[in-house]
Amino acid sequence: MTDSTAGPRALATLTDIRVFDYLCQAPATRTQIAAELGISKPTASQAISRLQENGLAVSIERANEPKRGRVPEHYALDSSFGHLLALCLQAEYLQMRATDLSGKTLVDRLYPLTAHTSATEVEQMAAREVARVAGELKSPLLAGAVSQSAPVLREGNPRVRPTPIFPSSGANLAGAFPDGIEVLLDNDVNWMAVAEAGQSNQSLMMLYIGSGLGAGLVIDGQLHRGKHGTAGELETQLIGDSNLREALGAAGMFQTRVLWEKLADKRNWPAFFAPLSQVLSNLIGFVDPERVVAIGPGLTPEMCLDFERELNQKLLEPVQIQLSTLGTDAAARGALAGARELALDHLWENYRVR
Repeated sequence: MTDSTAGPRALATLTDIRVFDYLCQAPATRTQIAAELGISKPTASQAISRLQENGLAVSIERANEPKRGRVPEHYALDSSFGHLLALCLQAEYLQMRATDLSGKTLVDRLYPLTAHTSATEVEQMAAREVARVAGELKSPLLAGAVSQSAPVLREGNPRVRPTPIFPSSGANLAGAFPDGIEVLLDNDVNWMAVAEAGQSNQSLMMLYIGSGLGAGLVIDGQLHRGKHGTAGELETQLIGDSNLREALGAAGMFQTRVLWEKLADKRNWPAFFAPLSQVLSNLIGFVDPERVVAIGPGLTPEMCLDFERELNQKLLEPVQIQLSTLGTDAAARGALAGARELALDHLWENYRVR
């Protein structure tokens, strides 16, 4: 246990964390911080001073601030302390997003992929762009996260199991980060579930329908990955003697990169809903989540409502399928939330109160 988490300095560190979290929302004066957090002005001033000494806060000038009399100083998060970086791989694109610790987006880029883009090509692209962003931002990389549209096995060193959906799915994107940077690796639907759940303590099932299928499980506010990291993998769930992927393939619904395009035609919905509802009804009946949320390209409220009717015919207690509002941001948001938590754990563990 470090000096910052034990002994007489612990209270000061906890105060600094509260002030830091407040500054992550918006710049503020010492008076505002004291009033909002319910602490004295001297305590707020001491916390600000310690955050400045550790490179976390900076005094700023506010535009259009009245110049008459004594102008109170405003303080903000110092973005030069460092940044977070997420790489998100889907069948259609590679996304790179960097933020500071407040969540402010510093870089956000999409690199289109084709049906023939190889894993090696994606790895080279990712390594090149990670180095490019480091040169542009000129601040330390604090932590990274990778989101991949493929199963991620977690026994031993986390690794990706390639999927037949697209040839670059098994790319080693964690290897694109510099040595010494800790990187979190998970599949895209798990990160989407993290983003959707936010700070809630609810239980949530996130259903992804796009180039492939997947589910993410949040139980009592915590992402459930399972021993091997494969919790929520839908395509291998059995329906009779076939798995879901094979059942959908036999119905002409599951081919590389075109599942969501086929769903644009309402005539294909029954062939898709029937086997998927069999699998999901078992999972929902067993887990009994408080929320079921769907996400993916091409999903509509009408489609969710029709699938909800099909699904509820098989459930003891009916559920409502909500359409996520996060869209293509979901995986990146979840991945960066994971990277931020990792970076802050390291920060406060090694924080020094002078």
